[in-house]
Amino acid sequence: MDRNDDYPQHNMPLEPPAFPEPILDSCVRINSTVRDRNGTTQFYQNAVLVKTRSTAPFNRAGRFNINNESDHDDSSSSSSSSSSSNSSSDSSMEENEDTPEQSQEKDSAYLIFENVHNAIYGRVYRGKVLLKCPIDNVWQMTTDECAIKAMTWEGIRRGRELNQAENPQDEIAAMQHLMQHLDGARGRHLSAHDAMRETNVIMPLDFLFDDRNLYTITPYCTGGEMFAVLMERQSFSEPESRYLLRSILDGLESFQRVGLCHRDISLENILVDHERTFIIDMGMCLRIPFDDDGGDADMQRNVDYRERSAHRCLIQRPQRAGKLSYMSPEVYSERPFDGHAVDMWAVGVCLYMMLTGTGPWTRAATHDDKFRLMSTGCLVELFTNYWGITLSGDAMDLLQRMLFKDPQDRLSLQQVRDHPWMDGPMINPM
Repeated sequence: MDRNDDYPQHNMPLEPPAFPEPILDSCVRINSTVRDRNGTTQFYQNAVLVKTRSTAPFNRAGRFNINNESDHDDSSSSSSSSSSSNSSSDSSMEENEDTPEQSQEKDSAYLIFENVHNAIYGRVYRGKVLLKCPIDNVWQMTTDECAIKAMTWEGIRRGRELNQAENPQDEIAAMQHLMQHLDGARGRHLSAHDAMRETNVIMPLDFLFDDRNLYTITPYCTGGEMFAVLMERQSFSEPESRYLLRSILDGLESFQRVGLCHRDISLENILVDHERTFIIDMGMCLRIPFDDDGGDADMQRNVDYRERSAHRCLIQRPQRAGKLSYMSPEVYSERPFDGHAVDMWAVGVCLYMMLTGTGPWTRAATHDDKFRLMSTGCLVELFTNYWGITLSGDAMDLLQRMLFKDPQDRLSLQQVRDHPWMDGPMINPM
């Protein structure tokens, strides 16, 4: 049996290197009149986000232990500001003269338009990108839709106190890390939409903050979560699942290329937009440690981390992270783990769900009989002799090889791509 040809060659676990602290742009949330594409104007109360000149590091923006101001009075929040976008800057922020490009950026804003769903630290809204009309100075809707995740600083503070695994600071840093490496590889700055086409990963339009909230703004994916699509469809055919798996693998490869472990890949964290899928929610991302790591200087270089696989180390991180049904056995057991192997395990669970319409087990624990039997080589026997699940032999073989308990027995990303099942026909199910 083929073993994982990408597993670290030594088992020395290391703590994951820290991300550099991200820089955020300040904004005000204002009352404003907005003109739609038909020329009709409407007044929106406290729903337009406008960038100001100020920037701040993440912790200063959230006032985390800065001059004992962690419990500052939010009564002066710009979330309740009036329609003026020229509020004074916090003294902790930097203010610089605008370049022409920055000046043009200040003529864009975002309209908070529709509540989509709740998030751990706040809410996700559907929004519109706005441009300032130079003739009458009115905000004008564009055709570009966006997703606006508004997270309260108070909620983020509580999450830190509770040591929750999902970390908005690391999510922003991971997205910036991806953008930086992609820009370095292309030799120019890519737009969020172009970067998404390159990576199959959601990319940022902006990271904004005011006194009350942190805002992450990304392009809007019209198809919603793949999990919801699956629940509606009940299952996908093998050609449809093959098409979707190729797109997911492209996204996962983007993380491996820049030395990141996602840790929370799931159908709930994969969005569908026309013919593509995009991996989202990087709040549990970790940088993968290497025993030849040169520190944060590596963050600034155009490095393909897969070329350093001989130096990749296991990750020493005992805290569980991710959804239980997608969590690998080594993460569930709080053992050191390989960042590539745990993400590929989660992709295997995704493929299982796409093909069968149900999850394989509740959690990767030995007291779960389904997990214990399938992860030790009995998947094909259970499918054919006990459960009556009708899949091709190649499909069952691939699932088994992605879902072995021992990570050294699981296939790597490239081995999955090279599996005979992947050579079959594909159909876009969207």
